[in-house]
Amino acid sequence: MGFKDLREYVEQLDSMGELTKLSGVSWDLEVGALAEMCPDAILFDDFPGYPHGYRMLIHMVKGQRWLLAVNMLTSNRQNALAKEWKERLQSIHAMPPKVVSDAVVLENVQEKKDVDVFKFPIPKIHPEDGGRYAGTDDTIITRDLDTGRINLGTFRLQAHGHNRLGLHIVHGKDTAQIIEQYHKRGKACPVAAVLGIDPSILIASCIETSSYGGMSEYDYAGCFRGEPVEVVQGELTGLPIPANSEIAIEGEVVPGDMALEGPFGEWTGYSEPRETHVIRVKRLMHRNNPILTVSSPTVATRPPSTYRQPGEPGLRGETMASGVLWQQMEMAGARGIKGVARYTKFLTVISIKNTFAGQARQVGHLATHCRAGGVLGKYIIVVDEDINPYDIDDVMWAVMRRADPQRAIDITRYCWSDRMDSAISYEEKKNPIPIAPVYNSRCVIDACRPVEWDPKLKRNVEYGADLRNKVQAKWGSLLGKHQDSTTARPIPATTE
Repeated sequence: MGFKDLREYVEQLDSMGELTKLSGVSWDLEVGALAEMCPDAILFDDFPGYPHGYRMLIHMVKGQRWLLAVNMLTSNRQNALAKEWKERLQSIHAMPPKVVSDAVVLENVQEKKDVDVFKFPIPKIHPEDGGRYAGTDDTIITRDLDTGRINLGTFRLQAHGHNRLGLHIVHGKDTAQIIEQYHKRGKACPVAAVLGIDPSILIASCIETSSYGGMSEYDYAGCFRGEPVEVVQGELTGLPIPANSEIAIEGEVVPGDMALEGPFGEWTGYSEPRETHVIRVKRLMHRNNPILTVSSPTVATRPPSTYRQPGEPGLRGETMASGVLWQQMEMAGARGIKGVARYTKFLTVISIKNTFAGQARQVGHLATHCRAGGVLGKYIIVVDEDINPYDIDDVMWAVMRRADPQRAIDITRYCWSDRMDSAISYEEKKNPIPIAPVYNSRCVIDACRPVEWDPKLKRNVEYGADLRNKVQAKWGSLLGKHQDSTTARPIPATTE
């Protein structure tokens, strides 16, 4: 079974040596700087000007901690882990939340004029951020006005005032479309937000799931935990709020109520400030000694990065996102996929058993347009199954040796993006609409050997294991430290 709440999860992290505890740190930039410097989950307490026990947790599911959060005990890593995660996602089934009447999140309740989000040590994370951000590792809860489906999504929340939170949403996301449903009918959109969240709910909220069969992210979280998520009905909104939340709010997004949000240090760099919707907070709930859950999105944008262990070179594929994409491509009909590695949203590498004409292009275009790969994607590289998608040197070897630009590259235009895309010009992002469409282009690179090539041509130069072992036994002692212990990519033979 999974964790009952965030506190059980924190205790487990502590017992595993995955938690660092710090006291007396300032919410003003020091939290963000420490997040960049330390890969551990960090639990902060005793913020200057705040009571003891008003805590903050950062890096909750970074690195391999997400496996603990979804109750997945495995020694697999890289592609084997992405495949195992893909198969786990295929087993997800309906497990709706369980409504309860008693909830620890209701230990403290403030309403109307008593609401003050600044009672918590909300951080300013990056030097050029436009303010303090109450929501980064959070979930926003809404209800589809037509179907009644409950949606969970993770979006940043800037604290504009004691009862006003600026909501940054990507156009096309379910939360954005639900808000538009209400506003087109002249209604305020009821919203709940959880600012101190169970890790299984956080992952369900942000992994780009699709609502197959009308399922909610609560169904995913329940399956991750092994039991339904307990929720309490929001007194003002009627929305289901996790009963064991640390901090939660209820409010509404009123048509036309906007404020300047940003800039904010995202994983793509600083976003430009723009007018966004505002959540008017009507009710604030929290546990005694609450924990605010926080993320620093700039971590892992460029080396050195806490996605890698110290001294580990190069980019690193994100197995959690890779498994989700792999599952959705197979559901869309892709065949022969042997591996998926996502290096942030901007670069994805897929290895396939290439058996029919057009297969690599089909896989590449599915990857860049299915739900999990649809937003902010840029480059998709499709390689043969002999290439390790988690070895970027191996991948680039395939691109250089097997991809002729005229034959290998497809460009697709007018694709789904967002203002945080750092390669889109500012002029293209200036649309004053609060949740405006933004477009980019995609590049699919087919770095597979064409199926019509004679396998006897352009062969790799390889020394068999028997010969290598023989030579090693005979001469290895004389080579000493000059031996190359790495397994180099075999050199392709020239047949011209």
